[in-house]
Amino acid sequence: MQTEPDSQPLEPYRPGSPSLVKEPAFWHQELHRVPWCVELRQQADAVRHEVLGFIAKFKPFMPYPKYEIPDFESLYDNTWDAFPLSIFQGEHIELSKARLSMNIEPLVRMFRSKLPTVSGLVAKLEQEGVLRNVFVSRLIPGSIIHPHRGWTSEFLRIHLCLQNDPGCTITVGDETRTWKQGELLAFKDGGPYPHSVEHRGTSERIIISHDIKIDYLSRFIPELVTRALD
Repeated sequence: MQTEPDSQPLEPYRPGSPSLVKEPAFWHQELHRVPWCVELRQQADAVRHEVLGFIAKFKPFMPYPKYEIPDFESLYDNTWDAFPLSIFQGEHIELSKARLSMNIEPLVRMFRSKLPTVSGLVAKLEQEGVLRNVFVSRLIPGSIIHPHRGWTSEFLRIHLCLQNDPGCTITVGDETRTWKQGELLAFKDGGPYPHSVEHRGTSERIIISHDIKIDYLSRFIPELVTRALD
């Protein structure tokens, strides 16, 4: 498997394997300490209305890139769609230019022009250089995203749920949760624990995903800095 220039090789995941560090699998319980996340949560209804209306009108979804991961021929089975709301640069990761067969910059500009609430929120952290890899993700019933880790440990992945089915769950390490409409869910995409998603429900799961630099977030949540084993 070819890796990105700034990436770290993925380690094969074995169910039940010991964790390398002692830290939470999920971090969204701490996001009330981050002003930007508080604002995102306050704007959740407006974001949901704006994005779902945009989806209904423009049908922007594209298949999420498939690539091989340890122990699996493909990252996911069945259908996983997404559309980008930022440019993927440098250290980034699954949706980087190396994995896309098109220039997404014109698409991002067009999408953002139709989503003023989302664009305004995203721009605040883009200007500080601490936010990357923003995209809307849709998973349909019967789909599975296999256990994997992202390409960099420098970011916290933060989901805002726009639409969910309780039968769609995410597992990080050995902890499984589901999304809740209008709420945030956060984990380290490239952190110590592999993550996977399984959709056993009957309706689509739609979220907007943001990757924010841990160096920035640690100003508000110092515990985010990885703790080594004693």
